[in-house]
Amino acid sequence: MNNQIQYLAHKIEDREQTVLQHLTGTAELSKKFASAFGKGKQGEMAGYLHDIGKFSKEFQERIQDPACTKKCDHSTAGAIEAFNQRQLGVAMCIMGHHGGLLNMGGNMDTSEDATVWGRLKKGRERKIPDYHIWRELCPNQNFGDVPEMDPNQTPFERYMEIKMLYSSLVDADFLETEHFMEEETVPRGGFDTMEQLKERLETYLENKKWLNTQTGINGMRTEILETAAHQGRTRERGIYTLTVPTGGGKTISSLRFALHHAVEHGLERIIYVIPYVNIIEQTAEQFRAILGSRNVLEHHSNILYEEEDERDQRRFQLASENWDMPVIITTAVQFFESLFHNKPSRCRKLHNIANSVIIYDEVQMLPVSQWIPCVHTLEELSRSYRATQVLCTATQPAMTFPQKTLPLELIREPKRYFGKFKRVAFRNTGLLPLEEVAEKIEGSEQVLCIVNTKRTAQSLYKLIVEKEGVFHLTTMMVPVHRKEVLGQIKGRLKAGKPCKVIATSLVEAGVDLDFPYVMREQAGLDSILQAAGRCNRNGSRSFGESITEVFELEGKIHASIRQQVDAARYVMRQYEQWDSLEAIEAYFKFWRDLRGEENLDQKQVMDKIGRYAFRDVAEAFQLIENDTYTVYIPWKEEGEELVSRLRSGFYDKALFRALGRYGVNVFELHYRDLVRLGNLELINGIGVLINRNIYHEDTGLEFQTEEGIAIFC
Repeated sequence: MNNQIQYLAHKIEDREQTVLQHLTGTAELSKKFASAFGKGKQGEMAGYLHDIGKFSKEFQERIQDPACTKKCDHSTAGAIEAFNQRQLGVAMCIMGHHGGLLNMGGNMDTSEDATVWGRLKKGRERKIPDYHIWRELCPNQNFGDVPEMDPNQTPFERYMEIKMLYSSLVDADFLETEHFMEEETVPRGGFDTMEQLKERLETYLENKKWLNTQTGINGMRTEILETAAHQGRTRERGIYTLTVPTGGGKTISSLRFALHHAVEHGLERIIYVIPYVNIIEQTAEQFRAILGSRNVLEHHSNILYEEEDERDQRRFQLASENWDMPVIITTAVQFFESLFHNKPSRCRKLHNIANSVIIYDEVQMLPVSQWIPCVHTLEELSRSYRATQVLCTATQPAMTFPQKTLPLELIREPKRYFGKFKRVAFRNTGLLPLEEVAEKIEGSEQVLCIVNTKRTAQSLYKLIVEKEGVFHLTTMMVPVHRKEVLGQIKGRLKAGKPCKVIATSLVEAGVDLDFPYVMREQAGLDSILQAAGRCNRNGSRSFGESITEVFELEGKIHASIRQQVDAARYVMRQYEQWDSLEAIEAYFKFWRDLRGEENLDQKQVMDKIGRYAFRDVAEAFQLIENDTYTVYIPWKEEGEELVSRLRSGFYDKALFRALGRYGVNVFELHYRDLVRLGNLELINGIGVLINRNIYHEDTGLEFQTEEGIAIFC
């Protein structure tokens, strides 16, 4: 087997690809991707060495014999060669290009340990197949000009560099393999340029006459839009804040800034990071209408790509894997957990974050327990990866950056807009029995009442006697059910009909609702102000007739929000204007002091990063604590059909994405009750509701059940 053509990387029927062809193609792509952040030579080296282990007799026997299923380590070989050339970061990327980045480990690890040091020992002890014929068959082996990693880097900077190199390698490997595997041309690309997208937005604004109004609230929105465009053209790359009061048009203003800035600086994409899926759907629909659907990728756990044209559908599916589109709208969970993950499928998109404008909508909703790793990430993306980032909200959190970065505000004198956009009067009612809250709701024509827990929302709804025009909206309802109810609510509000809504905080951020009266159970000040953003949202009512009322219920405040509540109470006593910038700043500072610096990285992610424990970091970093279980509800015809496919044993990614729209997440005790009382069918450990009587059209899944039967498959 000394003839190069015999050493194959891939084989499909009568089509073959040699190892050298695959290495060369991967190296070219990896070099291109890593060049975006100045590491092209390292990227090329990683691509060229990543599969040299396929030059072994054992691997070639496996690829020539489809019946051979014996595992063959082909990634340690390239890692050994990179390590021998003092390229530890490249070695780590190669080592994990199939199974994921490993923990570094230590010198005491043995060749049996699944760590970087363990795998290096495995290679040195010749416990991997012999691959050394690669030196005779590969012409480009001189990597002497590849720069070593900067010894002055901080551990976090080096961690991020390895992650970005890893992303470049695994995406290049996927794409090069895809090119060989697919007989037809893969439908990638074909997007508008940033200049064309900017012109699309300008045309949209002109048609809407949003740039012509000079007076009133619309005049102030025009000012903000014009400021955003000017700042986009004149500001250098960096980290900025966009502090705009609710109703000030921050979504379109931030898009205008991003497009003008991207054109000015040659940036390649715009990434919108949004806290909740229900907000994404609304934003994505708006952006598609402005920029054209082919240019906008909506990427989250519940999205299905169901285009009429099969090639367009395939195009969106492929783009979701590596974010190769001009405009990405995704969740904070997807964005940040990908940055801290170690698996190739989650990491391959990361290199496309470089050279982007990143907008963090409602940035105050990032969990404080992960602030330290998150702010390190923000700072490093701008410092080393040419990203411009905008922290966008009406309630800016008090973030402190590790290298003393001070984000600059894009809006001149935002304080004056907060005064001019003031459309709500606040009232602090104090302690109220739940029955009295119900009476206030019943006595109002149109009211939104937001409470802190789903259980409280269901209890309050049950106290309302006359249900006509009364709606319940919580995550105990499956997403498609919530969307349907939200549509009914908007319809009644638009028609001026009675509309009384009992909800949890899911309606507070980005949901376009406009009530004359909002009731909010005591919570953090940011939540109270977000709730107030659903009151007189369009400014069509006078200040005096637009009330946001804060009340308290008997019982203990839930531990998860106790510190926010304490900070809010303090600020509400000290400041007459709760929605002033001074009050908001004082609230976040007081809350952070209560929280304590040690609780801004509860899972000690930064310590794990310092030890280059990539697998441990991935397990520790969760933007939202994953202590819930999903129950799938066969709601209506589509839900029943999806559950039926699940029962048949047909599992694939598309099915679970579709099922996500029919899932309710419940805590462990609730889940155990459902199982114990036989209300769930467990299909290979996946919970499906079989007692339809405990899922209601008005309130969704019940909290407490009494009887039922269990089926285990």
